[in-house]
Formats: sequence, C-alpha cells, structure tokens
Amino acid sequence: MNINSSTMRKLLFIFSFIIVTHFAFGQQQPKVILHLQSADTLVHKSIVNQIGNLKKEVPNASIELVCHGPGMDFLLREKSKYINKINKMELKDVTFVGCEFTMSQKNIKKEDLVPFATTVPYGLVEIVKKQQDNWLYVKLGF
Repeated sequence: MNINSSTMRKLLFIFSFIIVTHFAFGQQQPKVILHLQSADTLVHKSIVNQIGNLKKEVPNASIELVCHGPGMDFLLREKSKYINKINKMELKDVTFVGCEFTMSQKNIKKEDLVPFATTVPYGLVEIVKKQQDNWLYVKLGF
C-alpha cells in the first residue's frame, strides 16, 4: 500500500484533531442535574448517600438538585433533616434549587426554604435548559 504525502498530512491532521479534541473536551468537569419530585423520606435519605458518593468518586463534578412538586419538602426548613446532612459535608459545586411555580401552588415562601437553597421560575424548565447545556440527567426516587 502506497500512501502519498498529501494523504499522510490529512491523516496526521485528523489524528491530531482527535487527540486535541479528546484532551480539550474529554476532561471537562462533569455536570449532573438531579431531579427530585418525591416527598418520600427514604428517597431523601438516599440522596445524602448519592450526592456524597458522586462527589467522592468524581470530586470535580458540579451537581444541581432541582426539587419541584412533592420534592419541595426536601428544601423546607421544617423538614430539612437530610438536606442539612448534605450541607454539613461542605461539598463544593453542589446547589439546591426549588421551583417557584410549585411554591406558589403550595403557598411556600422563600423564607420557608433552607437558607442555602435558590429558586427558579419552573423546575422542569431548569432541567430542560441544563440538559440542553449537556448536563447529565438523573431522576431520583424509587
């Protein structure tokens, strides 16, 4: 088989492009969007382990937990047993987000949430936007 220099340069360019792309994009910080729509305290308890294990194995991962519907219970001060356990771990790049639409439907005020929670207008829209930005999606619950 005879490969001319033009073909060899093209192959070298393609190989170089693949290597550079792999190192530039293959080593990106993982981004994970977690979806919670359950008031089940067993699910809430498992979230502590799931987030802890994820950060242990992939310490540079960004994690956003989006709560809506019955899942808003996870963020409430009065029911904050499990989210406070996660917060005490002092994990970097972990955020907790509540759905303002659910809050309005359930008459929940921002003051009712744990102080480190943030909110978005619509939980599902937040999840869709994150997926469009290449975040990995995980539905929580049993």
